[in-house]
This record gives sequence, C-alpha cells and structure tokens, in this order.
Amino acid sequence: MDINFYTVTYLSIIVWLFPPFRQYKTSVFYYFLVLGIADIFSLFFLVYLRIQFLPVYVIFSYCLLVALLEFEYIKSKKIAIVSLGIIIACLCLVKIVGNFYISLIAFFHLMIIFRILYLFVMKVAQKQVIDFFYLVLAFYEFTIILKFLNFLFELKVEAETYFYITTGFELLVGIFFTTFREESPKLVYKLK
Repeated sequence: MDINFYTVTYLSIIVWLFPPFRQYKTSVFYYFLVLGIADIFSLFFLVYLRIQFLPVYVIFSYCLLVALLEFEYIKSKKIAIVSLGIIIACLCLVKIVGNFYISLIAFFHLMIIFRILYLFVMKVAQKQVIDFFYLVLAFYEFTIILKFLNFLFELKVEAETYFYITTGFELLVGIFFTTFREESPKLVYKLK
C-alpha cells in the first residue's frame, strides 16, 4: 500500500471524527458516533493486529443499523438485538470466505438505507416537510453498498481509482454532516 492510500485513509478518519460532535443530541448521534470510530478500529485491527478488516466491519455495520432504531424499540427487543449481535460476533470469529462478510455488510447497509428512507417518509407524513439531510444520508449509504459490491462482483472498474473517487466523495459527505445538523433549516423544505 502506498503513501497516497494512507494519506487518504487517515484524512477520511479525521474528517469522520467531526460529525458526531455536530450531530450531538440528534436522533442520528449514535449512528455518526459508530461511523466515526468504525474506521479507526478497522485500521487498528488491519495495521497493528494484522486482522482482516471485513469481520470487524460486519460488527460495525450491525451497530450502525441498531444505532438508527428508536431507544424504546431497542429497549423492548434488547434480548433479540443482543442475541443477534452475539451471533454476528461469533460468525466474525470464524474464518469464512470474504464474500460472505461482504454480502453481510451489503445486507446491513441495505437495511440501513431502508431505515433512513422510513425516517424520511415518516418526517414527510408527520411534519409535511422534506428533510434533505436524510436523502444525503441514504445516498451516502448507497455509495457504501456500491463500494462493497465492487468487491463482490467484478464491476470492471480499476480498484485504486474507484477507491479514491468513493473515498473523496465520502470526505465531502463527512464535511456536509459536520456542517449541517439533522433538521437544519437550510435542508428542510416545507410542503405546505
């Protein structure tokens, strides 16, 4: 891995540390907190412990999904959520073909997109507003799925260029979420 890879990776880690501070006390705070520490832990496991990052990222992807659920729902289903988390963690301890991990990550991020779109639709229905914050968040999640699908299926895209393009876009999105909070007036369009 070359110096450009590490430069972009460390820059990405630094940029994604800021959104949790900006989103503090919003309903997506824990999502951004998990997102902010996921890359740090993945890099730590990869570089210092020489452990493949995919199993670690499976666990973080599950945590991202749980972080978007309402607290009352988590409270009422805590046994199921914790049990599923333990099963996923155990699966990650077993050496499995990489495509399984990538498929699981893509599945969790697809569920995250559905959850974000659900939150978007509920906001439209309840408050009669379009909050572009959720649309940007859903689009960001979609790019993550595309990134992992490039590993799963050979998309005939040059891997290094694809990495830099998607990571550059993710840096811009990280700056966006550092600038704007959920329900920021500049991102809300009233329907009535």
